[in-house]
Amino acid sequence: MTRTRPLLVTLRVALVSGLSLSSVLVGGQARAQGPSDRVTVLTNASVIDATGAPLRSNVSVVIDGNRIVGIDAGPYRPSPATAAARVIDLEGAYVLPGLWNNHSHPSDLLPDPKNILSYEALLPAAIRAGRNTMDALRRGFTGLRVTGERHFIDVAWRDAFEAGVFVGPRIIPSGNPIAATGGHGWRIERPLSVQVDGPYEMRKQVREMVKNGAQYIKLMVGELQPDEIAAAIETAHQEGVPVTADASEPYAGIAVKLGIDSIEHGDALTDETLRLMAEQGTYYDPTIVCNLSAEYIAERERRIAELGLDEPANVLEGRVLVAYADERSPETARAQRDVLRRAMAAGVKIVSGGDSNPLGEIGLLEIEMLVFSGMSEMDALIAATRTSAEMNGLLDDLGTVEVGKIADLIVLAGNPLEHISNIRKLSMVFKDGLPVNLARDEGQASFWDLYFLDTDGEPRR
Repeated sequence: MTRTRPLLVTLRVALVSGLSLSSVLVGGQARAQGPSDRVTVLTNASVIDATGAPLRSNVSVVIDGNRIVGIDAGPYRPSPATAAARVIDLEGAYVLPGLWNNHSHPSDLLPDPKNILSYEALLPAAIRAGRNTMDALRRGFTGLRVTGERHFIDVAWRDAFEAGVFVGPRIIPSGNPIAATGGHGWRIERPLSVQVDGPYEMRKQVREMVKNGAQYIKLMVGELQPDEIAAAIETAHQEGVPVTADASEPYAGIAVKLGIDSIEHGDALTDETLRLMAEQGTYYDPTIVCNLSAEYIAERERRIAELGLDEPANVLEGRVLVAYADERSPETARAQRDVLRRAMAAGVKIVSGGDSNPLGEIGLLEIEMLVFSGMSEMDALIAATRTSAEMNGLLDDLGTVEVGKIADLIVLAGNPLEHISNIRKLSMVFKDGLPVNLARDEGQASFWDLYFLDTDGEPRR
């Protein structure tokens, strides 16, 4: 997948808005984040490698720099090459690849009970996006695919993380979604989508997105004409980047026939469209978490509660608030669950993405909802790891726990194959072979309290 690091372009975009966004977030020319020269050994580990292989118990995972160089049976046995290694006894805890949230809008708020978006300038939105993405890393999400963000905020944070300005997840940015004039995502007070009319304008806008650093093109296909969709796909593929779309039928079927790379949401996908997606290798991001009825919201909370987790009250209040902001009718919710099950039966490649914020909590809920909607625990974990890395063109380096892969890893205290909500029992995260600090700084406010709840922990009405 081809890439650019358009820091000067990002700076120019920010200055047009009257803000030195790039200087705040990136602070100069991008540099590669070099791997550590330390050896780390995770011994007495249980490994779920996300290849589909059974769980392996009592193994030692050896990390040299940022790569996995050994997955050895039995306890760690020092060698001259690893004599100075940092050895961590996991006491049977579970090692998995880092998770992906493939449908993210880091600065968005849905709902927006404090009415922030109606008056907010660009820079506060950019700061929230950074906080949101870094919080997601501390919940186990080492990768985010952004499916729509304004003013290339996602590109700036990608570059900041890659430069080592902050420690955050890998970001696959898309910039603004592209829609027809007056189409989905266009709001006068705070436009998200950019508007085009005709294939010529579409080709130009796709090239603009790539020039400014987008690694994905996001379409809102509902009001686009087939020749506009075709122009987007052809131009993006010429530029070496894939295309995804928020799409329901019949537009989803049109986009799939034209060669789109992935479909988001997929309302009412037909068996014919799913068959073609399976044949062509089109990925499906069902975003089940934002297609729930009151019945399914209650079911979700009951099944998570089975583990007896000690979750903060504001997390419980906040995620239910978000769920009801996107509440669907029972008929719609059942239909979307049915689409997921038919997609599984057809052999469609399924990934995991949440489409709400905060990215970490909603990302976990989406993985859980895949299981609660009929997917096996193993398949849901593969959707959030291996298949996600494959879709994002990174499977050679990421997505599984295998020798030669980059050590983006999570460690769980409970077995997610026994209950998927054990993904909440996070004890360690490794990004590029280095442990991530999971603690929130003393005095740092909760994301829920900042943007969704009053200070007493109750939703703001």
